[in-house]
Amino acid sequence: MPRVKASPKKCIKSNLQQPANSWVFLLKGEALELSEQYTGSGTPDIVTLRHPNTGESAVFLFSPANNSVQEVLTFNDGKRSWFIDETVKSDGKMKLSTPIDPIFLVLPYLRKYCITHAVPLDQLLRDEEFPETERLLKSSGLNYLGLIADRKGDEELNAYKYNEEKTLNWLKKKTERVSEILKQKNIHINSGAAVSANFVKGSKNDSDNDSYLRYAHGIVSEYLMDDLSQKLLKFLNLPEEVSPQNLKRKSLATPGPEAKKSKIEEDNKGSSSNVLDLSKPEIKPKPLTLSAKDKARVKAASGSKSISSFFKKS
Repeated sequence: MPRVKASPKKCIKSNLQQPANSWVFLLKGEALELSEQYTGSGTPDIVTLRHPNTGESAVFLFSPANNSVQEVLTFNDGKRSWFIDETVKSDGKMKLSTPIDPIFLVLPYLRKYCITHAVPLDQLLRDEEFPETERLLKSSGLNYLGLIADRKGDEELNAYKYNEEKTLNWLKKKTERVSEILKQKNIHINSGAAVSANFVKGSKNDSDNDSYLRYAHGIVSEYLMDDLSQKLLKFLNLPEEVSPQNLKRKSLATPGPEAKKSKIEEDNKGSSSNVLDLSKPEIKPKPLTLSAKDKARVKAASGSKSISSFFKKS
């Protein structure tokens, strides 16, 4: 599903030597600005963390002070190269960074380990497969972790227990916020696709609130496990979506009365020319009547010989 993100500030750094692992990176300027604000120097770090939707490895960017997190996305448009200064980079892929709420990254750990009891946050975010997860402890976004979990004990213990009701309310507000942004940016929602209304010729942005909310739910669900995404959908009280393909399958599987009637009539019509209907009395064909001219021709030909008789041996 297409995603709507804020336009990143272009920050393309080039290296004339072009090492093999160099990237073309469009980086959100705030990552660099926060670095200057909190540390005065340094560059962001790119690390791998567990993706909250799939649980697989994904790339994220931390500011030097680890206070902000951004997701790194890769845009690949097939055969493409970059001209950078006086060099050519054959790999035409482009990396983009976009801010992500770190609570999304903590949520899977809460749902897995903190359902029945509270766990201290520093223990919760220890992942042997992804050791960089501990960086989230310094993220300023975790100050709002109480929006999805219940804090237990004192501040020094910093233990949390997962609260699903809080989580669904938090996700609902997130989804509604995304929906409002789609409207503000004049994004046209049609048949599951999003496009700027400025590029829709002769079309009005007549999408209803449910369509915007459903599309926003799809965007938020990119950071949720499937079961939580379904719970959020029910929590939003959105009507069940019926696609044209499902309607077509349903109509083919269960034809209506008119379709059944026309089918029976068609079958009867096709079978009437080949099958004898024994329920009706047999109708004898009428004898052939000859006109006076035809009778005269028959009478004149009765005494004549066949032409083949002239070629027989005598």
